[in-house]
Amino acid sequence: MKKITIACMLAAALVLSACGNNASKKKDAQTKADETSQQEQYLTEDLIIKLDSLISGFQKLGMMPNMQAMIDGKVVLTDKEKRVKPTFLMPLTKAADLVTLSQKNRALAVYAIDREVATMYGLPTEEYDQVIGKLAVETDNQAMIDGAQINVEVNSYDMNSWIVTMGEEQLAKEQVHMFFELAAAAMLESLYITSLDIPRYITYFNDETAADVTYRFVLVVDGVESLIPYHPELETVKGLLEPLKVINAINVKQLEEQLKTLAADITVAREKLMD
Repeated sequence: MKKITIACMLAAALVLSACGNNASKKKDAQTKADETSQQEQYLTEDLIIKLDSLISGFQKLGMMPNMQAMIDGKVVLTDKEKRVKPTFLMPLTKAADLVTLSQKNRALAVYAIDREVATMYGLPTEEYDQVIGKLAVETDNQAMIDGAQINVEVNSYDMNSWIVTMGEEQLAKEQVHMFFELAAAAMLESLYITSLDIPRYITYFNDETAADVTYRFVLVVDGVESLIPYHPELETVKGLLEPLKVINAINVKQLEEQLKTLAADITVAREKLMD
């Protein structure tokens, strides 16, 4: 079963989403995407240049080092640890309750990251692939669909390629707000996973990558707040990030201390991501 490729799972999701009510949902999502695209045509030239710079900065950072280590299979759990299945992952059943394009966009990021945690625990990922594939279609995220086929021989998504191609795609489609919304959700989910086992995950950081966490946070907040006049729905994301604006670590020690201090706030923000 492990040989089943993500591309095959996405193909199944594409077929499912093309039938019945799912086709209607896809049409509704595309209609909303077209509307927001028209809205972004009114972005000022200076703001477009700024957003392009923010996205470029985010793309260069890639994944947080502990999350990348997880994806690369370098975070190894003992058999005893694997026997205690994680209860902290976002329930896949919540995907059925998602209505708005914003909810589905954020959920796409959450489930993509949770899938890697599930893989680490040796859990089956077929249902994750189906849900992620369906959400990718409904949010018109071609980068996610294409990215799933980059490493079809391994049981993992190529997250860094996804981040790069998605940024370029959303800029081209004048839906850049969706990049920052998804980036914010991915960042929150990554911080949440990290905060649950700080002693384990902090070992994958050095002072430079610890400072990058602060930089990543600033880039996302700046992008979200810059787009709120054009996309008021981003106010929700801004509110989730607000309590975490104290993140300003420039080394590993400071990052560790701030993760411990903010663990409860991170959990609250993460739990509201798909509301």
